[in-house]
Amino acid sequence: RETGGPIHLLLTHGDFDHVCGIGFVPEAVVVAAPGTAERITSGAAADQLEAAGVEWGVAWPTNLRVDRVVEPGRFECGPFHVEAIDATGHTPDGLAYVLVDQGVLLPGDYLSDMTYPFIIGRLEHMIATSLHLLDALERHDLRWVVPGHGRALTPEEAAAAGEADLDYLEALARAVAEAKTDALSAGEALLHVFEVEPPRETTPDFEVYALRSANARSVLANA
Repeated sequence: RETGGPIHLLLTHGDFDHVCGIGFVPEAVVVAAPGTAERITSGAAADQLEAAGVEWGVAWPTNLRVDRVVEPGRFECGPFHVEAIDATGHTPDGLAYVLVDQGVLLPGDYLSDMTYPFIIGRLEHMIATSLHLLDALERHDLRWVVPGHGRALTPEEAAAAGEADLDYLEALARAVAEAKTDALSAGEALLHVFEVEPPRETTPDFEVYALRSANARSVLANA
């Protein structure tokens, strides 16, 4: 935020835990990708937010909005020079952001050291996003990487997490291909893909969603 200037909220994607703060900052300029804007304008994001509030016992304002839609590339938010990076894969919508002058990368639900990739969108898109983010780590003079979950990381820590995540995602892709080649039944294919070990453990509030099993089912369904 520029002193005395507008507040900008940069949305990485439309999941409930990333849009739940919008209603608390009515004066902000809310910035998002076209896909995220569609999730919000359609009411789908508000519906998910309301359902999650019931599940977790939290009351969040559901008056969601997007004021500015941006595509991947460079743009300005007041005095901030920002580079938006396509970040689909975790979900079908999404952007990551580099605050260029501040040396900060905001990768959304990527590059975390306390959880592993959660694939709701397409596996090939998530692999592409991982490559885009690793490239951004090399191209920019970064000080910090601030993922949507977990602690802020140094660029070196984020690169290590990103390389491990990429290895995991590529292993999933190989397992799916092997299941196709061997003409495995649905159950056998699920077991085969499930055997791919995630790069790290996650916390109970993530593992309650059975990420490893959910990823196996997701990549097979979208294969």
